[in-house]
Amino acid sequence: MLLVLIGLTLTACIVAADHTEPSPDTVLPRLLAVLKDRNPELRRTAAQSLGKIASAKAVPALASALRDPDTGVRRSAVWALGMIGPEEFDWSPVMVLLFDSDPAVREAAGAALGRTGPNLAIVKFLNERIQEPGVTSDTKRLAAAALGGMEARSAVPLLTRLLLDRDPIVRRWAAAALGEIADPQTVGPLGALLRKDPDPGVRVEAAFRLGKFGGKAAEPALISARKDADENVRRLVEAALKELGSGVKS
Repeated sequence: MLLVLIGLTLTACIVAADHTEPSPDTVLPRLLAVLKDRNPELRRTAAQSLGKIASAKAVPALASALRDPDTGVRRSAVWALGMIGPEEFDWSPVMVLLFDSDPAVREAAGAALGRTGPNLAIVKFLNERIQEPGVTSDTKRLAAAALGGMEARSAVPLLTRLLLDRDPIVRRWAAAALGEIADPQTVGPLGALLRKDPDPGVRVEAAFRLGKFGGKAAEPALISARKDADENVRRLVEAALKELGSGVKS
C-alpha cells in the first residue's frame, strides 16, 4: 500500500533490498532526500507521499518546499502540510500562498488553512491583506472559504464586509463561510443579502444558509423572499422554511 502511495517514480529510491514492505520511518528520510532532487516531478511526488504518510517529522522540509520555484511542488507541499495539520506551526508561509501567482497553489493554500481550526493569526493576516488595493476576487474567495472551514468566529466582521464586495462570487463564498460559522449575529446581514442582492446565485446561497442555522430570526427575510423573481431562489426559500419547520403559509 505504501509503495502505491509513493508512486512508481520513486520505487527505485525506496524499495528495501529484501523486498519487504517499507515502514513510514524507513521511507521518510528517503522521501525527504528526494524532496531536494533536481527533478521537479520527483519533488512533487515526494511532497505528495509525505502528505499521505502525514508525519510531523516532514514539516520543516515541506515548509521549505513552499518556496520551491516549481508551482507543482509548492502546491503539493502546501497540500501535504494541510493533511498533516501540524501543531505549533507558523502558517505564515501558507497564508502568503493565498496570493501566489498560480491559481492551483492558491486553491491548495486555502484548503490547507481551512483545516487549521480557529486561528487568530490567520484571521488577522487576512483581515489586513484582503483590504489592500489590487487583491483579486479569487484570493478573496479562497480566503472566505478558508475562514469558513476554520469556523472562526473572529472572522465574522471580515466576512460580513465581504458580503458587500463588488464581485458576486466573493459575496456568495462569504455567505457560505458565514453559514459554516453559524453565528446568530449574521442572520441579519444574510437576510439583507437575500432581500437585496442583485445576483440570484448569491440570494440562493443566503437562503440556503439561513435555512441551516437562522432559526426563527431568519423567517421574516425568508418569507419576504417567497416572491423573489428567480425560481431557484424561491425554491431554496421554501426549502429553507421547511428546514426551519416554519408553519407560516403564503
